[in-house]
Amino acid sequence: MLAAPPPTPESDSKLVSVPNQRTLILETQVALSQSVIWRRQREFYVQRGIKAWTEDRIPQFITNNPFIAEIYARIVFNFLSECPDLSAAKPLRILELGAGVGKFSYLFLRHLTALLRSKDKAPETVRYCMTDCSDAFPEIWRTNHYFSEFTLSGMLEFERFEVGSGIKSEFLRSRGPLVVIANYVFDSLPQDAFVIEDGKLFEALVTTAALAHAAEELSSLQLSYKNVDVAEQRYPNQSWNQILEHYRKKFSSATVLFPSAALWALQELYRSADGRMLVLAADKGFAHEEEWSLIQGPPTLDFHASSCFSQMVNFDAIAQYFRVSRGKALLPEKHFTSLNICAFLRGRPGDEFPATTLAYREAQAVIGPDDVFTLLAWLNAHMEEMTVPQILSALRLTRWDPIALMRFFPVLGRQLRTVATERYDLRDAVFKTWANHFPVIQRENELAFQCGVILLELRFFAEAAEMFKISQRIFGPSAATSFNLGLCSLGLGNSTDALVFTIEACRLDPHFEPASTLRSKLEDRNVQY
Repeated sequence: MLAAPPPTPESDSKLVSVPNQRTLILETQVALSQSVIWRRQREFYVQRGIKAWTEDRIPQFITNNPFIAEIYARIVFNFLSECPDLSAAKPLRILELGAGVGKFSYLFLRHLTALLRSKDKAPETVRYCMTDCSDAFPEIWRTNHYFSEFTLSGMLEFERFEVGSGIKSEFLRSRGPLVVIANYVFDSLPQDAFVIEDGKLFEALVTTAALAHAAEELSSLQLSYKNVDVAEQRYPNQSWNQILEHYRKKFSSATVLFPSAALWALQELYRSADGRMLVLAADKGFAHEEEWSLIQGPPTLDFHASSCFSQMVNFDAIAQYFRVSRGKALLPEKHFTSLNICAFLRGRPGDEFPATTLAYREAQAVIGPDDVFTLLAWLNAHMEEMTVPQILSALRLTRWDPIALMRFFPVLGRQLRTVATERYDLRDAVFKTWANHFPVIQRENELAFQCGVILLELRFFAEAAEMFKISQRIFGPSAATSFNLGLCSLGLGNSTDALVFTIEACRLDPHFEPASTLRSKLEDRNVQY
């Protein structure tokens, strides 16, 4: 990848000693970006594949929801509109790095295609490619029926693509405008670490050791650092060296991470564009250079699983790189480290992309996904107090997020029979939320049953029955589902079907008292509903 300074023969690093345990030295004083930890993490993602999200539960909700998908779709749509020479033969190519479970891809494409139709723009002018580092992903995506609408139209395709391993992509062979989407990707790519002390720049070289009995577990590795002088031309790219020099002059004391792998990848991807490129990245990190002055001491790793970690992203360095390259950096004004949505633009002579810039600025001027996430976290402690109007407001705020509705369902369910004026609003909320349904784990499919219960209690019997049938197809027959289908049939005035469903419920669970009671009433032809 990138050249690193040669390791020195001796180390002043202090390793933690564990009594009666043998310690293995895995590497001595190497650049952080060249450390074994990145290879170990890459192997984790390759081996675990989609299980990293479905079983290991790597964080993904904040960048996989309707809210952020809508923001991205509007920005990309405006970029597309400012590329007037697009056609089916020369489409806008959108490359998503680290697509993972694919939920963002699905929601984004839903929003983008709706925008295209509303403005009479042909969907054929867009090609979207989902990528990730594991060979297993493309086949998993290909067999996911949620993507079928987009694959059948030729809009969506899949590739294995490992960021930082060189550009080996059929999708990128043709030149034209390019959009790169990187959500929670840069924080997992190799970075270098530099320390500024009294106006002098040092590089923090890492020595990595492991206990012999746990050498394969990444979280058990012992990392220590030694600060060494930095060569005048640390990187082959002169603009990168200029960024380092800027930090040296700016800070008297700081520890700065440098996103070498991310910059290298963006540099290579730009070569696949015709001069026009938009990068959209959401990640934890710092978008303002002064924030790095608050970071002191050695670099840290934040672990999400035993072999999976992340670091803060230096969005300021990426911004400086784009500006030096005659591009544009669009950064959030607020200081929020858990999620920054940043946009980076490069164009041909004369390209200014005012509509794209405005779309980004408008999105940042109002509430963002990080704000919604913060509010939902606060609401968790107050959920039992929420009224139906408040729940509807929260769902609107999330842009009808299915996970949010599932969280609100227990509280909402207890209030449904007293709903009056919000009856139609709740029905519309169910349909809008269900349209965003993309299950990551099996439990999320419970949404179909919950939507059925809401519609049944609101006396929308035909719509409720459809949701219960979907639930039945997913989970198989159950006494509760059959009983509810019986109630839907009763509401529609069909007592014969109601009896059939009720008998089925009793067969599935002879001890399910509501079904037994209703069956007796139906068999006696004494139906009251």
